[in-house]
Amino acid sequence: MRRSTVARYYLPWPAPVQAAHYTDPTVLPAISHWVTALRQQGKIPPDVTFTLTTDTPPTATLTDNTGHHVLDPKSYLVLNHQGLHVLDPHTFHRHYQPPTTDREWST
Repeated sequence: MRRSTVARYYLPWPAPVQAAHYTDPTVLPAISHWVTALRQQGKIPPDVTFTLTTDTPPTATLTDNTGHHVLDPKSYLVLNHQGLHVLDPHTFHRHYQPPTTDREWST
């Protein structure tokens, strides 16, 4: 089993979320692999897609039953009990924070 280096736990407890932070273009393929692993594990529906662009800087688009959501640089892709969501940094940090001890989720 491969350990994810992209997605990390974020609080609040007792219901932490898993989130991947788009920090630079080189992390997008790893985020894409994470989304694929989530789909394969049945944690997200099969119709949820994550596509990468060749723009400068590259972006990604999450497509689900609610529409298209662009993952811009510095944004977060968040997995919670309702599925995957794209959050801007301000919104993300209003609701979540890293735990005091670093823990990784296995994917």
